Amino acid sequence: MKVKKFKSFRFKMVLYMFLSVLATFLTEALIFAGIYFYETEILAGEYRQVWGASGQGRLAVDMLTISESASLDILVILIFTMLLLIMYFILISHNFVTYVREIISGVEKMKSGDFQEQIPVKGEDEFSEIAYSINEMCRNLSETLEAQKETEKTKDELITNVAHDLRTPLTSILGYLDLLSQGDFLTEDQKQKYLGIVSSKARQLETLVKDLFDYTRYDRDKVKIKKEILDLNLFMPQIVDEFYPSLMEHGLTCRTEFYEGALNIEGNGELLARAIGNLMSNAIKYGAEGKVIEVKTGRLENKVFVAVINYGKVIPAEKLHKIFDKFYRVESSRSLKTGGTGLGLAIAKNIVNLHNGNIWATSDEYGTRFQIELPVVAPYSGSRK
Repeated sequence: MKVKKFKSFRFKMVLYMFLSVLATFLTEALIFAGIYFYETEILAGEYRQVWGASGQGRLAVDMLTISESASLDILVILIFTMLLLIMYFILISHNFVTYVREIISGVEKMKSGDFQEQIPVKGEDEFSEIAYSINEMCRNLSETLEAQKETEKTKDELITNVAHDLRTPLTSILGYLDLLSQGDFLTEDQKQKYLGIVSSKARQLETLVKDLFDYTRYDRDKVKIKKEILDLNLFMPQIVDEFYPSLMEHGLTCRTEFYEGALNIEGNGELLARAIGNLMSNAIKYGAEGKVIEVKTGRLENKVFVAVINYGKVIPAEKLHKIFDKFYRVESSRSLKTGGTGLGLAIAKNIVNLHNGNIWATSDEYGTRFQIELPVVAPYSGSRK
């Protein structure tokens, strides 16, 4: 906020003083004009009526006495002038003083912790600039405090979710191990079954710990990753092939539609494969009802995209914006059935953010689409066949 020269505090003070002096001068001029008129006209007229022409000498003496009396009142006049000047200055600068008090009141409220208080910005002088700066500082402090509260809330939620997800398989593992430790009455088949459950729960714990580590590892804006020029189309078929056993297990087929040409990006191949793989895993888990998933790549001007589409249950619109949050599951019953840590999509989002890309999802009766968009390393020049 820039202060204009003729609207500055210094200029206003000079102007207020000038107006006060002018008002004082005009007031005293009127008063003394009245006094002069009273002494020279009214009193002189009375003298003439009483003394007539012969009273001229007495009138002259009385006028001299009045003049001498007036000279004795100079001190009173000066005091009156100063009081009058101060009074006019206070009246003229009243709005300014009131504004300063508003600023002080606003600062006091902020000092007590009320960061929602906003000081009105009036005019374009230095005090208006101070009010504007205080408001900006207050907004920044409020945003910082809200961010801290959100961080604390997120940390608490993270601890709660991790504790819950760790406790569930651990309780199961301890229970089955307790049964196995007293296994004299168990058949060999039962022992093998319980050992298989323990092994499965242990792997579930391992996956949770690994996903949690990856989430915290990539959830940093300033983390540095090694990047190189990659052709996205070269490793997409390999990613799809790696999920072939899982597709078969869930009775799914995968249709691919890859861009016919190079999709050059700058990125970390291992991390991008992890992000795309998480989208594939998600589509397989929740898209089994549709029997088919689709994987597509393409170009959008200065971006390339990877889309993974499934035809399972529609994700409700009010829940769609939360699916990239850590530990979020659309349906708790579905998560229990399909497993998972609730971190896969959150990890994918963090990885895409590290590549200055974007990830989003849509879901309706025509399918659920997850799409990653990444910047290309060369200008777009049309479709390449």
